[in-house]
Amino acid sequence: MTLPLFVSGQSVVASADSSHSIFELLVHEHDSIPVVKLETDWAALIQHKMKEEYQEGVLSFRQANGSMLRLDVKVRARGNVRKQVCLYPPIKIKIPKNQLTHLGLRDTFNDLKLILSCREGKQYEDCLLKEALAYKLYELVSPVYFKTKVIKMAGWDGPKEKFVFYAMLIEDDSEFSTRLHAKKIITETVKTHTLDRESYLKMTFFQYMISNVDWAIHNKHNVSMFFIPGFQKPVSVAYDFDYSGFVSTNYAVPHESVPITSVTQRYFMGQFVTVDEAMKTAAFFQSKKEDILRTCASYSMLDEKNRQSLEKFC
Repeated sequence: MTLPLFVSGQSVVASADSSHSIFELLVHEHDSIPVVKLETDWAALIQHKMKEEYQEGVLSFRQANGSMLRLDVKVRARGNVRKQVCLYPPIKIKIPKNQLTHLGLRDTFNDLKLILSCREGKQYEDCLLKEALAYKLYELVSPVYFKTKVIKMAGWDGPKEKFVFYAMLIEDDSEFSTRLHAKKIITETVKTHTLDRESYLKMTFFQYMISNVDWAIHNKHNVSMFFIPGFQKPVSVAYDFDYSGFVSTNYAVPHESVPITSVTQRYFMGQFVTVDEAMKTAAFFQSKKEDILRTCASYSMLDEKNRQSLEKFC
């Protein structure tokens, strides 16, 4: 489908597909890193990030066919710890549904969730890229995961460019649920024994592999649970890996309830795991070892020193 789109005073042709959401449009750029421009009052967003109030913005990016897509949007801060410790908080972008309809895009999903680089500078961008890599490794061991996409975010305030750094798009719960015909569990507490055992074991061993203790089943901390066709019990899906030793952000410290002093120390958080389950799950991870190491070694957005360090860590 092609349609005219008015961008920056010029009429251009924008391709769109009504089966695609705005998130999918960006994710489908498999072999490239989209440069996404977000114009907004960044000083106000940062100053008032704890309030999570929406403000005006303009989102634009170049599509695969070369045309520019420009959308008037609402932007607000989101997240928990990151918005407290980072200069640039994770953000949520809301796009008016009528704009998506006009462009021939699916208007059911009009939100974008992004994690920005915590601050400007290579060390902070490297941490974001390491977390993005952790999500890709999770795809290798779990049949169920949130889709992600690394982008370059160009932050503008009026005519002035404020920054350009890596950011990461993360699939929204509603879009995930539609993709897998899933239903999210919204009860306040969850018991481990109620979950699909195999996916739970793979998730806990993955967390151990990346040295992450910043998660919990009972209160759904950094773990979502979904009823998914093909599984008799709810499936646990992990996210937010910035507190892992694999990523090693400068603000990551273990919770006082965990008997370790550094996030790079591994501590197994699985519950009621039998020896037989442990051996079978360990064997599964051994079978994935070459894929995991190859994925780390080929992650070209990180320099060789970082790639080698992550290979050794795994």
